[in-house]
Amino acid sequence: MVNTTTYYTDSPLETIQLGVRLGRLLRGGDVVLLFGDLGAGKTHFTKGIAEGSGITSLIKSPTYAYVNEYLIQNSKFPPRRAGKIQESRLDGNYLYHYDLYRMESGADLTSLGYEETIIQSSAVNVVEWADRLGDHLPSRYIRVDFAEEGDARSIAIAFHYPTRLSPSFIPAYYDEFQMPLHVRAHCGQVASVAMQLAAAYVQQGDIVDIPLLYTAAMLHDLFRVCDFAMLDRAYFNEEITDEKWAKWTALREQYPHLHHADIACGLFVERGFLETAELIRLHKSLNLILEPDSYDTLEKIILYYADKRVKHSQIVSLSERFKDGRERNGKEDTPEERRLFESVEKETYILEQTLFAPLDIDPEDIV
Repeated sequence: MVNTTTYYTDSPLETIQLGVRLGRLLRGGDVVLLFGDLGAGKTHFTKGIAEGSGITSLIKSPTYAYVNEYLIQNSKFPPRRAGKIQESRLDGNYLYHYDLYRMESGADLTSLGYEETIIQSSAVNVVEWADRLGDHLPSRYIRVDFAEEGDARSIAIAFHYPTRLSPSFIPAYYDEFQMPLHVRAHCGQVASVAMQLAAAYVQQGDIVDIPLLYTAAMLHDLFRVCDFAMLDRAYFNEEITDEKWAKWTALREQYPHLHHADIACGLFVERGFLETAELIRLHKSLNLILEPDSYDTLEKIILYYADKRVKHSQIVSLSERFKDGRERNGKEDTPEERRLFESVEKETYILEQTLFAPLDIDPEDIV
């Protein structure tokens, strides 16, 4: 699967607006590397990043100074979920804007302070002409490539984060944990719903880390076998080898009474894929009402919602999915548990309305 998402802009204003959307997603410690020819839109994009981050002062490319420093403060922007205004994640931090046009590729950057600012957890760094960095790339960065496409510009964004598991590892995890075929089919449909929603948001210019979302969707039920009510060979429409049975039995013994989302989260945290782990953890239904503020990115919201639109391996409405859940899993719920899940259902319907409000598609269009 391609690890970049490409956007198209027809004017400097649209390029700035795309930068604004990225700026709103940035946290302290983020590094954005810009690649592209002269006049491709890198400085306009940087102006947008600055605006989205909360900087109100005029942004000029530091061609001769090499780097400019800006304080981020007092920024507010519309939240991912309705009902309140979010403070910037970056208030009180600094943005360092580098322009390396006049540098030779691979030149010593020590005198510029680059090696110091890119490791500051309270700073955001944006580097124009990042090809001049040579081998001085940070371990974690966002790569943005600019190119001319007729009268428009293509802007390809890729998140190079070691804390996000690559989609290429999905088959290896399926094999390692002998994931049942019907669970894989469910995950595939959840990924289909998630990709349809992601594509709709990308089409209108929102930035979505599609590889992160896709990987989490395909692996969110990796340990689903651990909380089946019972383990019965007759339940599985596949050949059950001794290896599979032994693996499933061992997993159930290793993780008794744990929700499959929490088990997967723990595994991916242990292996260093923190952001993949967090997405998977938050597909657990109760978390929507227990920690609603955690659903602060499109990727988290889309994965949660996509899972609630798939019954087994069939895309259905929320009402049908909730009805099936109550019939299969809710018969022995206590009154308190029933109240909790009623709250979950109510909040999920609200989330659906919020998710589709800015789009040109309706829930019924997801097929």
